[in-house]
Amino acid sequence: MKLKNGTWVLVCDSGKFLLLENNGDEDIMDLRVVAHDELVNPATSNHGTDRPGRFAISPDLEETRFAQDLAEKLGRWETDKRFNDLVIVSDSRTLGVLRSALSDQVKKRVRGEVQKDYAHRTIEFIETALAKE
Repeated sequence: MKLKNGTWVLVCDSGKFLLLENNGDEDIMDLRVVAHDELVNPATSNHGTDRPGRFAISPDLEETRFAQDLAEKLGRWETDKRFNDLVIVSDSRTLGVLRSALSDQVKKRVRGEVQKDYAHRTIEFIETALAKE
């Protein structure tokens, strides 16, 4: 995948995000950290109190809220004109939550999606992996 200078790359899963900006060009990627956050010690009160396995397991509320909050942040950053192009790299579940929560304005800025879980990988790994996409 070739990324223009200034393209933001959001690498996330349901509990961590890393927002990177390409300071290189389309031939040589140079990703630098813009922002990051991680869900630490999710509240166990949201998990329910019934015995394990009794009912179908629903998606974790804290992780869903994390992805929805991330979509809201992207909306604010888009409103502030902080980015023009966005690439999202995420696991399938988080990507689904993000897709439904992103504003139309942010969706117009999405230039690509990569359905991979690279949230706990190094920036060097992410650069190499994206260059092969």
